[in-house]
Amino acid sequence: MPRTAASAALAALVYLAATPASAQEVPPLQWTAAAKSPAGQAPRTLQFTLSYRTRGGEDGLTSRPVPLRRLEGLTPAEVESPRAQVRFRLRYEAGSFDCEGWFRTGRGSGDCEFAPDAGFAAELERRGVGRPTGWQQLSLALHDVGIAYLDELASQRYPRPDVAELVRAGKHAAGLEFLRGMGAAGYRMGTLQELIRLRDHGVTPEFVREMAALGHRGLPAEDLVRLRGHGVSFRFVREMRELGYGRLTIDQLVQLRGHDVTPDFVRRANARAGIRLPLSELIRQREHDERS
Repeated sequence: MPRTAASAALAALVYLAATPASAQEVPPLQWTAAAKSPAGQAPRTLQFTLSYRTRGGEDGLTSRPVPLRRLEGLTPAEVESPRAQVRFRLRYEAGSFDCEGWFRTGRGSGDCEFAPDAGFAAELERRGVGRPTGWQQLSLALHDVGIAYLDELASQRYPRPDVAELVRAGKHAAGLEFLRGMGAAGYRMGTLQELIRLRDHGVTPEFVREMAALGHRGLPAEDLVRLRGHGVSFRFVREMRELGYGRLTIDQLVQLRGHDVTPDFVRRANARAGIRLPLSELIRQREHDERS
């Protein structure tokens, strides 16, 4: 039976009543930008920052390098001008930011309004992801999460996410570049939440490559989380090897960092002893120092 106008209006009211105000309203945004090009060269890239504050006091901010050519309507001459009033548009799949303000010798600021892309919302719904609210669509645009991200998830055989999961991935910096990088490194996690967990613990494709260069290839994801959780870095592993401790196990690396044994401490301790002390003695001395 066709829905009447009255039933359609009632459904809309029910939806609005059940949706948090923050999800219905898209706040005004502020932008700042700074030219990243070397002195004497026309600006090609800007460090572009978008921020907002809701009436409820919630803050949001993203900052990334953006090629000048993507800021439609903004010219190098305006960026470098002693003072120029500007208007430009920055497009993402989820929507566009229409901005205006001022530039002065490579630095600018002003205000933006966000316009959600209706076609993007319809495509998410068509793919079974769900229809985003305006608030969710703003978040997806701010973190540049689009259809390519969904396609990459599918190619890596992740379960189909819902809109909330896409928003969470963007906010946690587990976007397309991270997804592709971890997949290329051999880490195709079972769920998007597991991928986000790696990012939250500081496990990056770069860290995976660095550890592989030191002989730690194909580590289980849980070992990577343990290493980063204890502050084990590429530099720490490399310096311990240079001090003569060879290829330490994951447990040894975690134990050393857990007791705050640093390469500088190892150098001092070995210099005092005149020999290369075993790991157990280094840990004992470090614990003694902390109690003293």
